[in-house]
Amino acid sequence: MCELTFSAEKVGCKTAGGIKSFYLIDKVNRVDASVAYSVTAGALTITGTGADAYHFIPNQNSFGFTQPTTSENDSNSFFFTQTLEGVLHGYNAAKVALVEQMAKGRMEVLIEMVNGTLVMAGIEDVGLQISGGDGGATGQAIGDANGMTVTLSGQSTTLAPTLALLSDFTTAFTVAEPA
Repeated sequence: MCELTFSAEKVGCKTAGGIKSFYLIDKVNRVDASVAYSVTAGALTITGTGADAYHFIPNQNSFGFTQPTTSENDSNSFFFTQTLEGVLHGYNAAKVALVEQMAKGRMEVLIEMVNGTLVMAGIEDVGLQISGGDGGATGQAIGDANGMTVTLSGQSTTLAPTLALLSDFTTAFTVAEPA
């Protein structure tokens, strides 16, 4: 049986990858609502209530999250670039407004992985910001994707922490579910 040992996964245990869903948070809204975060040994704790979050359930295999390390020996520094990237399928007025709001703000994202792990990205000062993408496109062939490509990224001095229970998040945030 695959059980945790010494806070790591047991050798030989496999897990599924991919993103099941994610929750988009406007950093300014969260701070104004007095919802706060603290991180201890990679684990996130949320205090306060009343901030807003927006739940997205992307099509399978259409979003990914990475946080590669950049290390500079010359300056004796390092950082992680947290990046959420994917396609919001379809094109409508609500998605146009959403991408425009994302482009103007600083975001935080709670990512629910397929294996149940919850990861919170963008919690440092600058959050995640749109760093690329496409405001709307269709492919050339009838079977090509139709939608908006979004890349949210930000530099961080720590890896994105994990959250133990989704209920801790939904207690602190008023979550708008997809229509």
